[in-house]
Formats: sequence, C-alpha cells, structure tokens
Amino acid sequence: MRLICAGTPAFATHIFSHLSKEHEILALICQPDKPFGRKGELKPPHTKESLGHIGIPILQPSHIDEPFIAHIRALKPDMIIVVAYGQILPTAFLKIAPCINIHASILPKWRGASPLQQMIMSKEPYFGISAMLMNERLDSGEILGLSYIENTQQDINKLSLELASLGAKLALYVIAHFQSIEPIKQIDADASYCTKIKKSDGYIEFDCASKIYSAYLAYCTWPHIFIKSTHGYTLKLFDVSLIESSSSHKAGEILQIESPYIIVGCTQGSLRIGALQQEGKNKLEAATYLRGKHLKMGDILC
Repeated sequence: MRLICAGTPAFATHIFSHLSKEHEILALICQPDKPFGRKGELKPPHTKESLGHIGIPILQPSHIDEPFIAHIRALKPDMIIVVAYGQILPTAFLKIAPCINIHASILPKWRGASPLQQMIMSKEPYFGISAMLMNERLDSGEILGLSYIENTQQDINKLSLELASLGAKLALYVIAHFQSIEPIKQIDADASYCTKIKKSDGYIEFDCASKIYSAYLAYCTWPHIFIKSTHGYTLKLFDVSLIESSSSHKAGEILQIESPYIIVGCTQGSLRIGALQQEGKNKLEAATYLRGKHLKMGDILC
C-alpha cells in the first residue's frame, strides 16, 4: 500500500520503520528542524534523522497550507498514518485519503500532547495505544483498534518502547483490515485531556513519596524531577525508587546514607535517590553530593 507518514519524535520512528518494511512510504511529513542547546544549532526531528537515511522523501512544512495539501494529493496515497506529528491537520488534508492516527492512550482517555506521561502520573492499571480515524477535533475520531499492556511501573523510556512496538503491530493490522473494521465512536463524556509537558512540571516537594515516584517515572527523560533549594538553585533527582508510602517524616529529611544512595523522607513515605545534580554543575552520586554540602543524617536535603 502507498502510505504518507506524518510524525516527529522517536516514538513515531519506531512505528514508521516497521511500516516501511511492508508498504511503500511515499513521503515523511515532520516538524521543521529546531534550535537546540546553548548554541542554538538546528536539530532535525528523530523521524527525519532515522528515515531520511533509507531514501524516504522528507517534507517539513511550517504550515499545512493549500499548496502543500495539493502536493500531497498529487502523490495519490492510499492512506495517511499519523503518529505524534505535533500539529493540527486541516480538514482538506484529512480528505486526501483515510487518515489513521496511532495515539498512545486508551481513548477517550488522555487526548492531547502528553498521554504517555499522563498515563504514568495517573497510575492507570493498564497502558494502551489506540488507532483512530482522524477528524477535525483533537483525538476524537472513531476507534479502529487498540492494544494494551499491564502497568508494571515502567518509566517513560520503557513504556514508549513497549507501546511503540504495540503501535507498529496495530498500525499494520489496521492497514491490512481497514475495509472490514467497524469503527467505534468515542464517548466524549468519558474523555480526559493532557497538555504539552513544561519544564516546571518537574518541580516536586517532599510530600507524597508515591506521587513523586510516579513523577520520576514520567519525567526521567525530560524535564526530570527537581526541588528548589533554599539557596536559590534547583536540584535534580536521578535513579529514584520508592521505599515505602505510609510512614511520616519531615519533608526532605535525610534518613540514611548508603553510598552511593541516600534515603530521603517525605511527609508521607520515603524515597531512595541515587544521584543529584545542582543547577549548572555535574551530576554526582547522592552520597558524594551530601559530603560536598556537609549534610548528614537528620539534615534536610536542600
């Protein structure tokens, strides 16, 4: 089948690479290159970096306008597969060919830009991925299929790989059986929404250890979880695990030092932390960081 693929991050790359083995990819549509790092050097989307090397034409429009739509229409695709493209597609584009969106949630839960993180944060018993026939409204099209896995406390990296693998199989199934699938309408009353992750979402206080651990699993790639020190800098937490979630402590109290780890108390529960990184400095083993700050058991991590 002749496909157009539209997607930007690594999650989409994994799915599209599987499709390219069984179908003809006419073109990849992804977001424009964006400035990255302190020098502002342009960085291409993951899909462009990975799929451009195998000869797939790359299209990076800043806007989906009528000339671009006409260009895609002239390619005469049989189907358009969309995975985390990052831009609302206009009605005229959706009418070119059946547009199938592979979305990382069990719709209608978590429509929007950050479903992976929100599934983790909400402690869903199952994580899933849905295929839907796109319409003009955000992630509200008719369901064509879904797959799911159990929540085993995967972090965002592992969950992304697991769901991308499921998503590739789901996309191939929907493409092969599209004509015989009976679409199911979503129930809008059951819908929930999520927005794009901001750096500030990583800010935590040592209140509920279980909640902090979920935030770590969701944000361990970016923006990471961090506290704000009383001295004015931020302190990122790495290699975090949940010790227990019921006992009461002073918020941020250093309960144990077990090099390289430390155990920190919360008002409800406690956490093991393997590494810390002060703003503008290198990441250090947690116990090493404490020595440098002359902090000991009973002190407050700050």
